[in-house]
Amino acid sequence: MNKLSINYTSFAKSLSSFSGLNLFDDLIHKFEIKILLGNELPLKKRNRGFSSWNKFYAGIFGFIAGADCLDDFDWIGPDPLFLKLTNSPSSETMGKFLRSFHARKVETIRKLIPALALKIRLALEPSCHKIVFKMDSTDHQQYGLKSEGVAYGYRKELCLNSQNLFDDKGLLYGFKLRAGNTYSSVDGTELLEETFSKIPKKIQKYFVADSAYSTMEIYNSLINHNCNFVINLKTNIWKPILTKNKNHMKWVNTKLRFFDSKDCQISSAIYPLMGLPDRKFLRVVFIRTKNLTPTKENNYPYKVYAVVTNMSESEMSNEAVIKFYRRRSQVENNIKDIKNGMDFHHFPCGTLKANNVWGLMGVIAYNLMRFASFAVVPDKGCFVETTRKRIVAIAGEVITHARSIEIRMMNYICKEVQRVKAIMNSVKTVDANRLRSQSDFKT
Repeated sequence: MNKLSINYTSFAKSLSSFSGLNLFDDLIHKFEIKILLGNELPLKKRNRGFSSWNKFYAGIFGFIAGADCLDDFDWIGPDPLFLKLTNSPSSETMGKFLRSFHARKVETIRKLIPALALKIRLALEPSCHKIVFKMDSTDHQQYGLKSEGVAYGYRKELCLNSQNLFDDKGLLYGFKLRAGNTYSSVDGTELLEETFSKIPKKIQKYFVADSAYSTMEIYNSLINHNCNFVINLKTNIWKPILTKNKNHMKWVNTKLRFFDSKDCQISSAIYPLMGLPDRKFLRVVFIRTKNLTPTKENNYPYKVYAVVTNMSESEMSNEAVIKFYRRRSQVENNIKDIKNGMDFHHFPCGTLKANNVWGLMGVIAYNLMRFASFAVVPDKGCFVETTRKRIVAIAGEVITHARSIEIRMMNYICKEVQRVKAIMNSVKTVDANRLRSQSDFKT
């Protein structure tokens, strides 16, 4: 096969590498993000240059376009469409903007994220009657030793740590960045309170999490908000319960596969617990299989796994509880998605406050991308990287008219973009201020 001769030449046409950004400009207006968050941004000291909303808006678009750090704003800034939409603030301007936030403003914006996530969820599913929430924390490895909050995490790596609350559609309702040596359940009740206060009572709430969240504070918060939960129990908690009730428990064979075994048995027991609101006990569901490889450390004849729930057996059977808990694994994929898609592997600033603002802009961009993913793959959505490749990172010619912009692209790409845009334009929105509590309004 003869090698083709390929040459590079230049021309004067204005081409954009991110022709799909306009789709997200429409979404930002449809979900009224400026109305929801605009008043909480820092006030400008001088009445010139970029407005605070302009910089926040550019930050969201930077994440959507694939910016991994502040320096990438200097790289994507000259792109014709990005320039037209955001005026392309520099990396230095964005860095100063992130550092200009007061701690209270950061907290206020974080409290409004659940309202935006709920609005997007109701756009995806207008008749939504049930939401399953999944919480987990994750490390973000850092290499700057002088960054605030950097400490050794459980993997013995220098990192920051974040608390995350997702729903079963992959939308992120709660995000808080904290020091790397913070225990998983810390700040969990805070995010739950902020989120559940925005959820209408007619929507049934469910919650799943790993053993780090099996604490009285989490139990009480969930029960107070009428949220059904299934949480993994630590060994030092379930062992005494199993020992105390072993003569009263009835083990039943199950078809569920656990511990890589088909020969499993399932049972449940009461977990007496003082300090719960309006109740004195929870229910523990056990699943076990024979321990074929006992060791000195673990010579118990069975391998046992246990979860705790506030639902009775008439509400959810033992097998259904275990099946329901297995849905927790999806949160791992959600965390991988936001880490890979928004480069949450690392954070760019030296202060924890500025990194939290960076993270919140990324969360908003992630939720918009997650919404768009259901237009790309209607059944179950897709990863952020796939959404970006399919409808954002598209080459197109940018033609500027008097009061409009025309984007020309290849025929087959144009058809796909128009299909996705038609789905997005069908979104029904509500007044964003209705999703804010009265205390959020300024007087």
